[in-house]
Amino acid sequence: MHSNLRDIEFECLNSIGNSFELESMISEIMITYYRQTKAIYACYCTNQESDNVLINIGEVYKADFDRTKLKEKKCFSYKDNQYGVVILPLKIGYLTFVYKDKESDMEYLLSLISKFQQKINFAISACIGVEQLENFNKELEIKVEESVKKISEHEKLLLVRSKNVVMGEMIEMIAHQWRQPVTTIGMISNNVILNMLLDELDTEILKEDLEGINKQVKYLSDTIDDFRNFFKESKKEEEFILSDVIENSISILEKQFSKAQIDLTFEDNSPNTTLNTFKSELIQALINIISNAKEAFSPDVQNKHLKVACHKDEENVYITIADNAGGIKSDVIEKIFDPYFSTKKQKNGTGLGLYVCKIIICEHLKGDLSVENIDNGATFKITLPLKSEPIDK
Repeated sequence: MHSNLRDIEFECLNSIGNSFELESMISEIMITYYRQTKAIYACYCTNQESDNVLINIGEVYKADFDRTKLKEKKCFSYKDNQYGVVILPLKIGYLTFVYKDKESDMEYLLSLISKFQQKINFAISACIGVEQLENFNKELEIKVEESVKKISEHEKLLLVRSKNVVMGEMIEMIAHQWRQPVTTIGMISNNVILNMLLDELDTEILKEDLEGINKQVKYLSDTIDDFRNFFKESKKEEEFILSDVIENSISILEKQFSKAQIDLTFEDNSPNTTLNTFKSELIQALINIISNAKEAFSPDVQNKHLKVACHKDEENVYITIADNAGGIKSDVIEKIFDPYFSTKKQKNGTGLGLYVCKIIICEHLKGDLSVENIDNGATFKITLPLKSEPIDK
């Protein structure tokens, strides 16, 4: 496959459940799978007993296969001369994807398409449910206006929940990134209100606080843009001074570290070092790791400090984030970058922060991310190449 496999899987997942009208939803799935998997033809048949084609894309191809296999409800494939065909049975009808000269990719294509069978069926169920609710609402509209209003509100709630089932992973990631700046904004605004009540409002301090809020709001906006383009091919590299990015990341978090009585410092041993890569994603990773380190401190740790430092050699630049919070337990350190693994369940941890950092640094920035226990604390080490390489798409 020419595209990055993670991109393909994300685009395919992202196409499911974006509409609650059956034909529109299936059309979007077909277009995405057709484009991402380089199919030459795709169609959706509503009846498993006949060739009742509702939607088709590309070169017309008549699939000839044993229809009894559809009753097994499992995705299957077969070869027809130079063509490879994948059939995906669904709750209503089935999807057909045809590929030319795809012998080496058929096993992957079968695995990819079958992986999302259950999610597509859930989306179909949601479409059916919505259609039934809409019909029910029409009947209620004739009888009682107030009942229609309540059912409509309930319907909207069901739509949101159904959407969350399909897109829950991405929503959790965005929520994880937003939690830190939202908390900071709340803390700053509470301080301003308290100073007003005590008649101790200083215009210079107020100006600094408002600038801090604006900085956090910009980060919230940038986070949405980052996640919108997280697995897209249109991300743009840019040149920047590394120390500026590190200082900017630290400045976003400094108020929370100050409130937690943690000394946060930066030691720049590679001044004016420039990188040409994805700046916003590096900031996102730094903030994630630094925030994660803050949560590692227990109340009984004395002289809390976290030190961010960077240095370079001829090929790479190295960013270290070291704390004295006691280190990471041996049975945890090997799993710390796994998706959905979290030691902070009681603090609403999602287990996505460090996983996202690993993806950003290793796959998007072509670097490396590791962690080890040093001097009664954990040290995260980010390695980034000084010379950017072409990004595989």
